[in-house]
Amino acid sequence: MSTGTEAGTGTGPMVGLLPDADLPEGLAPLFEAVRAEYGFVPNILRALAHCPDLTSAFVPLWAEVYRSPTIGPRLRALAALGTATTQECTYCIAHMSASARRAGIGEMQIGAIGDAIAVAEVFDDGEALVLEVADALTRDPDGVTEDLRARLRARFSEAEIVNIVLAVGMYNLTSRFLKALEIGVEDVFGSSPPTPQSTAQEDTRRLSTRPRHPTRRRPSSRRSSTPTGGTPGT
Repeated sequence: MSTGTEAGTGTGPMVGLLPDADLPEGLAPLFEAVRAEYGFVPNILRALAHCPDLTSAFVPLWAEVYRSPTIGPRLRALAALGTATTQECTYCIAHMSASARRAGIGEMQIGAIGDAIAVAEVFDDGEALVLEVADALTRDPDGVTEDLRARLRARFSEAEIVNIVLAVGMYNLTSRFLKALEIGVEDVFGSSPPTPQSTAQEDTRRLSTRPRHPTRRRPSSRRSSTPTGGTPGT
């Protein structure tokens, strides 16, 4: 477990990341289930553990949003990683890149996220649309324009639209929580997790040698309570 430096010093998380020995009563089984799934307990859960009632309510909700079959793991991973990239949330990018890989998204595709031209080269129209929604809604709560709504309606069902927008909203909540409290990435991800733009630098450079589409405007810029990929920030 990575806990950073002393909480509240300005050089580490604002709140302590509770070790197993200090967990409030009732949270130990949840933490053990998460550790069994991942091999570690994410730092975001150790921060949330200061409020066990909220932790117990939030984690199952998160799991339901994450594992809903409506849009599937690939589109959900794109909604998550697109949101994390626009937020410039290092913690989220590390976790969401791992989720994207599990969903079958390649390194070149991960590296394209955040670049509207590159996205058009490596994703289909529906996937690119999800990334555009994630970027627009993250940059501005009013960023989903009528044009964007029309394209969403033309491509996705109402249930899919609800799931996409809710996923973007949940990942915005998570990234704001993590950034405000300065919660660092776990040691298992290394000290300096790469950004999507740097994970596939060479492959992304190759895109520049291909014929490009005309310049495009950058987007306005059942289940266990702890399923794989279903804890906050994973």
